[in-house]
Amino acid sequence: MFALGVLSLLCCLWSAAFADDQACLECHADPDLKRETADKKGSPVFVDQALIDGSVHERVACTECHAGVTTDHGEHLPRARCSSCHEEEEAEYTTGLHGVARQAGVEDAPACGDCHGSHQILAAADPRSTVNPQRQPATCAACHADIAFIKRRPVSLGSPLQGYEQSTHFKALKEGKGGAACSDCHEYHGLRKPNDPRSTIYRANIPRTCGRCHEKVRQVYEQSVHGKALAYGNTDTPTCVDCHGEHRIGETADQGTGGYAAYLSRTTCVRCHESERIVEKYGLPAKRLTTYIDSYHGLADQSGSTVVANCASCHGVHDILPSKDPASSINQNNLPKTCGKCHPGAGENFALGSIHVDADRGDRNGGDLGSVVIYYVRQFYLALILVTVLGMVVHNALDFARNFSAPRLPRGTEFLRFNLSERFQHGTMALSFMVLAYSGFALKFPDEWWATPFAWLGGGGDWRRLGHRGAAVAMVGICLYHLGYLAFSRRGREQFWQMFPRWQDLRDAWQMLRCYLGRSDQHPRFGRFGYVEKLEYWALVWGSVVMTLTGFLLWFENRTLRYLPKWSLDVATAIHYYEAWLAVLAIIVWHFYWVIFNPRVYPMSLVWLTGRLSAKAMAEEHPRELEELGRGGTPDSEGREGQEVHNP
Repeated sequence: MFALGVLSLLCCLWSAAFADDQACLECHADPDLKRETADKKGSPVFVDQALIDGSVHERVACTECHAGVTTDHGEHLPRARCSSCHEEEEAEYTTGLHGVARQAGVEDAPACGDCHGSHQILAAADPRSTVNPQRQPATCAACHADIAFIKRRPVSLGSPLQGYEQSTHFKALKEGKGGAACSDCHEYHGLRKPNDPRSTIYRANIPRTCGRCHEKVRQVYEQSVHGKALAYGNTDTPTCVDCHGEHRIGETADQGTGGYAAYLSRTTCVRCHESERIVEKYGLPAKRLTTYIDSYHGLADQSGSTVVANCASCHGVHDILPSKDPASSINQNNLPKTCGKCHPGAGENFALGSIHVDADRGDRNGGDLGSVVIYYVRQFYLALILVTVLGMVVHNALDFARNFSAPRLPRGTEFLRFNLSERFQHGTMALSFMVLAYSGFALKFPDEWWATPFAWLGGGGDWRRLGHRGAAVAMVGICLYHLGYLAFSRRGREQFWQMFPRWQDLRDAWQMLRCYLGRSDQHPRFGRFGYVEKLEYWALVWGSVVMTLTGFLLWFENRTLRYLPKWSLDVATAIHYYEAWLAVLAIIVWHFYWVIFNPRVYPMSLVWLTGRLSAKAMAEEHPRELEELGRGGTPDSEGREGQEVHNP
């Protein structure tokens, strides 16, 4: 009997509610019904019964939401009171950012209906619901992506939706894989400002907020040097959003995101570790980016490599610990294992000395051998480049002034200067040198405009490295060919002996200087090779040896690191770099002058193509050799047999 009574009561209530709704719908079922009040005149007040029937409020009477309303309510219908059923949600909303703004009279602040809808309110699990995770971005964007709204209310400097739609969260959400929606980070009803300690996006709370989905990562982070500093109250320490971003959170393989391998060392980590304020405040090692960029790893990183070691490769990602911590990946005892991930077989010597080598500190670095060596290598090469290039400039300027008005030497074919083999060696060396110089500097300065052709090919750094190493193989090959030519051919042995430095070369250089300065009219009488050619040849020999040795140390780094410490590669990098500058400047200032810009041969000497000199050029440039030939000097069956000899 009791059950029948309760059922009868519910039926009566339902009938009464149905009757009340019918009374409301007598007017509001009219599609043409509109407001006539001054503030919202002309806005529709039509209620579609079909929308109500499909909502979660299908059995809720109109008067339960619009409490106190009667059929003759007039123009001002009371707002729906959600709190009569949703007390907890109302309490959260009232103390939240939107509710506080609403109570302060900000009409732009969203009320319940702005997010949930008015009559067709659906459960959040319903894909059609405006608060369903997949539809939340569009719902929130109604305000937060509205330019006019953003200008009226300083809620954001821009649209967070633009960044979020490029994130891994949005991608997973759209694919139905449970990506984070707006409310997962910002809460539903109790949204608060970022500077509110109760806010889920308050700096100290961010790891816990992200940890709702990434619990294991949160646990690791909290044990790291960054997590412990945050727990201690340090607001300068990085949290999740500092490295991964706020809305545009991408996969580590997504270019442009904070976790992208090629960005870590140049943008993400350096925000703190290159900040003068933070470095000085916490006593952190300075110049982390500079020392990395100048290293072997940094050069590869600049060229766009995504596999070369970056900050996270050595220090860890979320589990970053101080080097003194035995569990740290950069602890002295753990470095062979850490570095061995990329360099299999790296020995214990690998970890000797500093990893971040600062060449600027030199012997002031407390005895760090790598920094000391690089410091003095750098000073040596800077001095050598300055003295050498300046000397070349002065010498050639004097020659240019002396020969500016002199007639150009005629081109002829009377005397063979270089045979086919020698021209082949020269051409191969010249081509390989130019490719090496261009690709090498493109690896060092990948963002310069002149390095863009490699970007057109795609792969950027891969093409630079491929071109550089291919040219290196060609140069080494032609050097070995040249050694064989010197050793096994009569002409080669004779050429080498004639190229060997003698005291006469110093006397010739001194006499040439006296001529340049107007102290003498007697021009030096050069043999087959003068001091100009000999300086260039032996400089080429020196440069080829140095560049080959350092280049192969850098190319086959895994084998190198089995026996040498990591800083040895940084020393090799420094030598390789400065030697390249010395070689390029010497070619431009010295070699190009004598074969192109010298007034006696301008616009270019063609000997490197034809291999031959005119009799007049031979008489003026190599008179002593010409005299020897005229006296019946040693016959040369490989080069001069049958050629006409002219006496000066």
